Amino acid sequence: MVDLPGIVKISVSGQSNDIEQSIRNMIFEYISNPDTIILAISAANNDLANSDALQLAHQVDPNGERTIGVLTKIDIMDRGTDAVDMLNGTVFPLRLGYVGVMCRSQEDINRNVTMKKHLLKEEKFFKESPVYGRYADRLGIKYLTMRLNKILQTHINNSIPAIKKKVHDELEVTLEKLKEYGEALSSRDAKTGVLLSVIQKVAKSFQENIEGKNVRNVTEELMGGARINYIFHQIFVSGISKIDPLQELNDQKIRTAVMNATGLGSSLFVPESAFEILIKSQIPRLHDPSLNCMNLIYEELKSIMCKIEIPELERFKKLKDAVSEVINQLLASRLKPTRKMIDRLIDVEGAYINTHHPQFIGGSKALVTAQAQLRPAVQEPLIDKSILPQPIIQKKKEETIMTSSSWFSFRGQDVPKSDQEEEKIPEKPKISFDFAGPPSNLQPSSKMTPEEKEQIEMIKILIKSYFDIVRVNIGDLVPKTIMGFLVNRSKDELQRELVKKLYKEEQCDELLEESDGITQEREKAHEAADGLRKAIHILNEVREYKISE
Repeated sequence: MVDLPGIVKISVSGQSNDIEQSIRNMIFEYISNPDTIILAISAANNDLANSDALQLAHQVDPNGERTIGVLTKIDIMDRGTDAVDMLNGTVFPLRLGYVGVMCRSQEDINRNVTMKKHLLKEEKFFKESPVYGRYADRLGIKYLTMRLNKILQTHINNSIPAIKKKVHDELEVTLEKLKEYGEALSSRDAKTGVLLSVIQKVAKSFQENIEGKNVRNVTEELMGGARINYIFHQIFVSGISKIDPLQELNDQKIRTAVMNATGLGSSLFVPESAFEILIKSQIPRLHDPSLNCMNLIYEELKSIMCKIEIPELERFKKLKDAVSEVINQLLASRLKPTRKMIDRLIDVEGAYINTHHPQFIGGSKALVTAQAQLRPAVQEPLIDKSILPQPIIQKKKEETIMTSSSWFSFRGQDVPKSDQEEEKIPEKPKISFDFAGPPSNLQPSSKMTPEEKEQIEMIKILIKSYFDIVRVNIGDLVPKTIMGFLVNRSKDELQRELVKKLYKEEQCDELLEESDGITQEREKAHEAADGLRKAIHILNEVREYKISE
């Protein structure tokens, strides 16, 4: 039971100016607890509407569930007035009701009237009162004591299950803290044992996070290995699928490459060397996305390391820093061989252009596709073949025959005219042969023949077809390379590296050094655990009892 002071309205000498607010704050600190029974004392000769006690109690217990009212000064009320309505709860109802009492006057205190004599006097007053006689058995300090004990007993019995649960929960939290803090390490064997245990836990946690065996909050977000898988398929493969192999190759560049590959010869066929030069220039465009994928996985592995939750790492800060440094060094050391292998993959794809690949479209299909795409734009004029001489018709047929065995050929050689068809060329006047040389930067003419358009369209189709093959290969092999050279090697070598770099007797004392704060927190936790155990013991001994009348 806590006897709280009454409200002070005006500060007197020696009191602070905010004495009233300070007292109110102190009172609220106690009565706000929902497990508290509020004993609200009011003078019966004053209006209950002006009672400070009831007003404060109402703020924290608006329904009057845990407030019991006590009415004093019943014996000095004005004549013609009584406290019956207040005692019956008519004025301000409370579930626990009201009890009227008669306190000792100052005169009684000065005359050293004992509480025993006063209780007899109080009992006689209520029994002989014509107003309160019928309520006498429910009035007085003795009844208030019995009433409060019964209320407290009932309240305790009702509250014990919740209190027990709360104490048990507090004890579990405290024991968990003690587990995190661990016992103080005194011997060298204990320290080396803890160090080896931490190394094993870190390696296991790192591996399980990657493999998805130790992921918390599995329904909230992707974590660990799931994020690595997302990078491979949703970022890398999806990203390279958007690369257009013809983005940097316009028709003029393709035409220039074809003419350079033809050299002194005529461009009757699509030169295979032109196609190879152009496709080899596009394959390296897959190199940077592959390295970017490697770097993303590298950062993800470092993130996994940072999310490893082991109590000992929070306890020993220097050990945590040392573990992080070893893991970062291991991951960084795996970048070089991974990058080297990715470089080789790109180089291998450009080293040999396999035109016999089963997924490659080939020259024949490419020619048909190119002609189909150009047909609406390039058509031969309609000619009535009945009015043409027979040799000309025959020549037209021969021009459409493919005469080369190369898979790149798409046009037949022109059939030479017969001697009869040769026309006599009239003699022309002599001209000067003093020509100017070609410009240093020589470009093909802007006008393209239908045959050149066909060649360009065909090479575009071939480049797209072969680049798709390379894209699929890189999309498959780069993730495998990163897993084999970076992820798996790091996962498999982590424990060995930690043991090699950290498991040394001369480093134990430094790595397992605790901060002063940890030591103090451990002592507080031990004291709290002992107190909670005693509380549980007391609660288990609580039994129902009867209060003697």
